[in-house]
Amino acid sequence: MPRSRSFLFVLLALGGVGAGCYPTPNHMPIILAGPRPLGSPSTPGGLRFEEGTVIQLQLEVKDQDNDEVFFRWSQVPANPAGAFSSTTVATPTWTVPSPPEDPNTPIYLWVEVEDGNDGVLIGQSPALYVIAK
Repeated sequence: MPRSRSFLFVLLALGGVGAGCYPTPNHMPIILAGPRPLGSPSTPGGLRFEEGTVIQLQLEVKDQDNDEVFFRWSQVPANPAGAFSSTTVATPTWTVPSPPEDPNTPIYLWVEVEDGNDGVLIGQSPALYVIAK
């Protein structure tokens, strides 16, 4: 291998030309509060809401690196489907769907929090149960 090619190979293998070229490690976002209905108590056994109720969701997130943070909300199980005001904001509202066939089936709201630098965190709400009108 010619001398200039070996020098290039060594530079690439070391990850740069000089000291201080190593990237700073990324810190994952941290959930400080939520995800849960705003103002809801911490109740063992889940929370109960009447169908059609619009719930303000609470989520407080911190990113130590001050990266921009992105959100993706979803519901499990997907049916009967409640309605998010937006699935990409930190604190959307969610409209409670009609009750599932089995009224003892909980619904969970999940939020994926991503910082755009491969830091991903998933949060889950307490169990939510639907009360028929």
